[in-house]
Amino acid sequence: MLTMFFWAEEAAKEDKGGHHVVWIAEQVNHILGPVVYPIQEAIMKNINPNWQGDPHNAIPEHITLVVISVLLCTVGLYLFRGKLSVDNPSNRQQIVEGIVLQVRDLLDQIVGNPYGRRYLAVIGSFAIFILISNLMGIIPGLKAATASTNVTWALGIVSFLYYISRGFMQQGVGYLKHFMGGPDLLKGFLIAFAMLIFVVEIISNAFRPFTLGLRLFVNIYADEQIADIVGGLVPILLPSGLLVLAVFVSFVQTFIFVVLSCVYLSETVPHDDHHDDHGDHHAKAH
Repeated sequence: MLTMFFWAEEAAKEDKGGHHVVWIAEQVNHILGPVVYPIQEAIMKNINPNWQGDPHNAIPEHITLVVISVLLCTVGLYLFRGKLSVDNPSNRQQIVEGIVLQVRDLLDQIVGNPYGRRYLAVIGSFAIFILISNLMGIIPGLKAATASTNVTWALGIVSFLYYISRGFMQQGVGYLKHFMGGPDLLKGFLIAFAMLIFVVEIISNAFRPFTLGLRLFVNIYADEQIADIVGGLVPILLPSGLLVLAVFVSFVQTFIFVVLSCVYLSETVPHDDHHDDHGDHHAKAH
């Protein structure tokens, strides 16, 4: 099915005489392209003498879309929340607080205390940026920023580098024991199994940025292609239903990315703290 979407897009490009670029990206290139392209050419020619750029597309479309998403996440969110108040919070402030509390509770459940809430800023930023980037696809004249592998794989790499760095910061070199199946396997003849597990885990972790980004890209890209194809065939009623589907997919894919990032972060917590945290939960249950 995904292959059909790719073929359909290629056919649409041929009919239109090339890749369709959103209007605002064209205007950004028209205004800033003459300034950016000479700098881009000077840098790239030193790296690759055979480099051939496009002066009419010096700023890629996905860069423009990401900048728009960032502005919506920062300036837009700041304007949306309004004036903060402890005694008389507005409905908008309560919505923002509800989102923060949901992310915090998710971290408490998956990572546990006290480590989970240390990641609130990063995981919350992931959630807001990815959700806004996904929902941009339903705005007329725009595309979802996450419908580009350049964006989704960048998100996957950031998530990967963050949880790996946190693992070493919290456990030091001992973090490598996590990739060996835990300290229980580092005894006697079990060390051979630990080394085998280590190789498998390293390979598995190395693919995580790719799978994180690919999962997000495929679903958002496929959703946009379905909307374009069906919208061209049935321009009124059915696209309204697809709009609801697009919003649902945007929320689900944001949730999946955030949950997986939380799961990866839970692996960076020292084993003793994991044990103590589970012990506390067990004691409270009784």
